[in-house]
Order: sequence, then C-alpha cells, then structure tokens
Amino acid sequence: MAGKKRSSAYLKMFTVVVFGEARTGKSSLIKTFLGETFTDEYEPTVEEFYSKQILYNDRNYQVDIIDTCGSENFPAMRRVDIQKADAILLVYSLDNPRSFERLEQLREEIFQERGHNLPVMVVANKSDAVLDGHALEMKTNDGSLINTKYVAEKEWNLLWTITSAKMSWGVEDMFHDLIDAFYLRRAQTLPAKGSRSWLGSPLLSSLRRKSK
Repeated sequence: MAGKKRSSAYLKMFTVVVFGEARTGKSSLIKTFLGETFTDEYEPTVEEFYSKQILYNDRNYQVDIIDTCGSENFPAMRRVDIQKADAILLVYSLDNPRSFERLEQLREEIFQERGHNLPVMVVANKSDAVLDGHALEMKTNDGSLINTKYVAEKEWNLLWTITSAKMSWGVEDMFHDLIDAFYLRRAQTLPAKGSRSWLGSPLLSSLRRKSK
C-alpha cells in the first residue's frame, strides 16, 4: 500500500542496566514496562534479567533489562553489569529523597568503568506518592538544600526524568529516550560516510614509496 510505513525486520539488541537503592521501585518500573500488573508488595532483588521486544520509530528492538540488587555489597557484580550496558538507569524515590545520595557513588563507579561512553538517566520514581511541590529538593549532610533534577542535569550532566510505576507515568518514554540518546551519541562519535583521512589514504602511501 502506497505511503504505508514499513518497520525494519532486523532486531536491534539494546541492554539497559537498572541501579538504585532498595525500595525505590526499580523492579516495579521494569514490570510496568513489561505490561505486568503493579503490586505494592516488596520483594528484595539479588539480580534479575528481563527481555521485551518493542517497535519504536519503525525499528524492532529487543530490550534486555538487568535489574540489580539495591545493596552496596556486590561491587564486582556491578562492574560486570556496567560493562554489559548500552544504557543505564539510576533510580531514586521521591518519597525518600535520601535515596538520591546513593546515586553519587553509582555515578562514580559508572564513570570509572565506562567514562562518558554511554547514556545514563536519573529517574525520580514514585511521583504519585508525593504532592509536595518541593519533592525534588533534599537536604545534604551539611544542611544545604539542593534540587535533585538540577544536580542530575547540570552538575552530573546526565539525563533526568520523572516517573510513576504505579500509574504507568513516563515509563515507556524513559526507555524510548534512552534508545534515542544511545543512537544520537553513536552518530556523534562515528565518522561520516566517505570521510577517510587523506593522510592515511592508499594514494598518499603510494606517493611516499615513489619518492624514496
């Protein structure tokens, strides 16, 4: 049919690793994305693996998701997960702003392992649980007031979004934005087609040999 969009049959693999303190709703965000029914029941996670095939922007993706432990006791496992990631979610809970503090350590670990070579998004979850307009603010150990969105975007230079796993707010967009960020970053780092360096060209090598 003329004008009908065709999706790519090629399945692109995309691995997302989800980090954050316990009880921030990491698993609930993932299960909401998978289409499962939300539950308030808390089950501690050691490490779980999920997969979903999606169609986004006329491309087929297999999104593989690693749901990590909320404890700080598995640094070796975190390093392995960071190496596997195409993108990372750092989740904190708006009903527990202190959970944001843990993200500083995780951000440092990611930087040590991968530098700035992959998209990282800070996720303010449980937006349905807070009515306070100052929910994005928290006090640091020295008593100063900071805005978590500002810190994530301006000081850490990371992506940021707000979600509710319970209400399904912003969950699909979160994964779509990571895919967009990943391919934008790739497009910025790959050389343009046909842009071979003249200094390394076969023609120049041939001229050098003839001049000897």
